[in-house]
Amino acid sequence: MPVIFASKMIKKCNIFLSLFLILSAVFCVLCSFLVHKDDPKRKVKIIVIDPGHGGKDPGCNGVSCREKDVALSVSLKLGKLIEEHIKDVKVIYTRKTDVFVELEDRARIANENNADLFISIHCNAAGKPVMIKDKKTGKMRPKTFKNSKGKLIVVETANPEPYGSETYVMGLKNEEGKMKVAQRENSAMLLEDNYETKYQGFDPNSEESYIIMSNYTSSYVIQSAGLALKIQEQYSKKAGRVDKGVHRQSIWVLWRTSMPSVLTEIGYLTNPEEEKFLGSDKGQTYIAACLFRAFRKYKDEQEGIKKTYDDAIENQVPLENENFNVSEKKEDVKTIDAPVIDEDIPVKEVKRDKTLVDNDKLKEEAETKAKLLAAQKAEDEREKEEEKKANDKLIAEKNRREKEQKIKSDSIAKAIKSESIEDHQKKYKQLIAIADVNYKNKNFDEALTLYKKALDEQPKDAYAKSKIKELESTGESVSETLISPTGKEDSEIIFKVQFASTDKEQDTKVKYPHVPEIWFYKSGALIKYTSGNFSSIEEASKHQAKLKELGYKDCFIAAFKKGVRMDINEARKHSR
Repeated sequence: MPVIFASKMIKKCNIFLSLFLILSAVFCVLCSFLVHKDDPKRKVKIIVIDPGHGGKDPGCNGVSCREKDVALSVSLKLGKLIEEHIKDVKVIYTRKTDVFVELEDRARIANENNADLFISIHCNAAGKPVMIKDKKTGKMRPKTFKNSKGKLIVVETANPEPYGSETYVMGLKNEEGKMKVAQRENSAMLLEDNYETKYQGFDPNSEESYIIMSNYTSSYVIQSAGLALKIQEQYSKKAGRVDKGVHRQSIWVLWRTSMPSVLTEIGYLTNPEEEKFLGSDKGQTYIAACLFRAFRKYKDEQEGIKKTYDDAIENQVPLENENFNVSEKKEDVKTIDAPVIDEDIPVKEVKRDKTLVDNDKLKEEAETKAKLLAAQKAEDEREKEEEKKANDKLIAEKNRREKEQKIKSDSIAKAIKSESIEDHQKKYKQLIAIADVNYKNKNFDEALTLYKKALDEQPKDAYAKSKIKELESTGESVSETLISPTGKEDSEIIFKVQFASTDKEQDTKVKYPHVPEIWFYKSGALIKYTSGNFSSIEEASKHQAKLKELGYKDCFIAAFKKGVRMDINEARKHSR
């Protein structure tokens, strides 16, 4: 099923995207050798704070609180603490009011601002299945319905028991509870127009989509996990939250951000005591302070700073979790669930006799504690087993992808060998030209890809090898040498006839079969094509006339020096 789904996605893409998908597995391996190493001297100057949900997307709800409101309030408090106490950090919000922001736009804001860190703040929710009595078997079962796609969905009601805080980084773990968190946070895209096209066929309710997403790995998982651990430590140490751990899961907004990023679930709005805490100014202030301390410690570590703080924020008085003593605050009269006698009759509550409660209270508390300990032990064992299964599945999937990639790579290599030497040289020059433009514009990932393609065309080429080695070892430019179409360093003024421009790279042999000596360069979002290579403007003029006879009426003469276009009038002066 995942292969079929992936095939449908590839068919919808254009030619460039298809080539990208073929080589994506190679990029995943190579990306770990680029600039994404955990550099302790890496400056943290820009942080993007993302309050979850908003506008028409309320998120999860408690009795009196909405996730979008709590997340926004905590986010604004966190941003204010950073602005007041860490002056060299710029704070950017994905939203500062109750508005709907699309998932892709949240990631775009972080990427376009070259953020060093992305923190998405959310509230959690827990559900439990609505149980009904099956008319045919007479046994209890969860109530279900079929959605528009024919999938069987379990009807749930709020579960007031779970509480605690947890933080997510990019990854995949097919454990049911964690997958539900990913599905809930990704489901915001369903509220967007044309979401199927925008998110390339990704379905937040389809497990197959998560398997495909898992093929892409984040280069910032180590830094992200380091921050996540610090956040969880602060929740437990200062805010009295129960630490539910750091988890890896396929959450869209984490996948699309090109920097260390976390999504933190600060607590359960479906738990009455935790909702009361999260909805209060005190609770939100404590959570924001926990996130601030974790960020401050993370920033110092990244920048290689060792510093001890003794301010009011660091010395904040620790809290105790309100759920620990909730049993002591309950009323003497308790309720139990009455049996359900028909499929459509809901569960009702009846009061127990107060004297029975008083007589059995100590015994009931002891039994409850024993059950909780046993349940926790069973849950720990189950999680270990599920994690082992998930890891085994990921390893098997990785081996399968590597095998498929080897087959594809061998196929591509055979196809390249069958091309003529002339075609190799022409394609090499075109690839080098576009790679150098990307290199100059600091698009290092794209430049590395193109240099490697050029090296496939000319395996012994020293220039492409040097550029690849430079990018793989440092990830950034240390020198810049543009080359001419002939492959030699061009220090003189060269005249060419520009005859076309497109927004996508074309196969020049097919598109312009009668035009000789084609070369092209990138200008902004356009690729511009030239013909010829002349040292005088008179020779270029003769060639221009020939191109006009071929039908290129708007062609004109352009001048270049060292591979860079220059003013034609200035070129005329120097060429005389």
